[in-house]
Amino acid sequence: QPHKKRDILGVHSQKQEGLSWVGINVPAGRILPDEAMALADIADKYSQGEIRLTVEQNVIFPNVNNTKVSELLQEPLFNIGYYFIPKSDKDFPLSRGLVSCTGSQFCGVALIETKNRAIELSKRLEEELKVDMPVRIHWTGCPNSCGQAQVADIGLMGGPARVEKEIDGKVKKVAVEGVNIFLGGKVGEDPFLGEVYKKGVPADYKYLIPVMKDILKEKFGAMEK
Repeated sequence: QPHKKRDILGVHSQKQEGLSWVGINVPAGRILPDEAMALADIADKYSQGEIRLTVEQNVIFPNVNNTKVSELLQEPLFNIGYYFIPKSDKDFPLSRGLVSCTGSQFCGVALIETKNRAIELSKRLEEELKVDMPVRIHWTGCPNSCGQAQVADIGLMGGPARVEKEIDGKVKKVAVEGVNIFLGGKVGEDPFLGEVYKKGVPADYKYLIPVMKDILKEKFGAMEK
């Protein structure tokens, strides 16, 4: 049987007796300097100075003594509403698998801003929808696809879009930041590149949230809260 993709977030027992590894979610992979220092201090305190970074832009602390796990979970960095440690595979179903490239904030090639938008969109959707399964959402700012949009359950790739606006008393279509949406990507033993579901969706939440809600309801069984 195909190997099931493991969930690396949360607390997991190691094969070494008395030790556990703890997976921390870093929303969209953005770590600020003071947070990096705090993560390093936590590693020194609990995991012999070792930190592992994952391909999904999260952090693992290995070799944590079981007697220290509860103390690690109470660290201030993990209790301020940004970083989080899921208690089950249903906690934070959209944020937990969120991946994003740097976006136009720091990349001259990107067509749209990604990281801040990705974090806020997932947060809003989790507040409004009940989703009973993890959904991997990847954002990438341009067709170079550093955020690997095509291997996600839902991939959003920066691109052109148009909206109607009234200018000088006339309704005209104007260019705005937008996304092309991909669905059905897979990684692992049976990989598959997702296919284009919809092009030219304006990235403004007014337009994007309804489209994402429809996808999550139709494809992933989500329901309004």
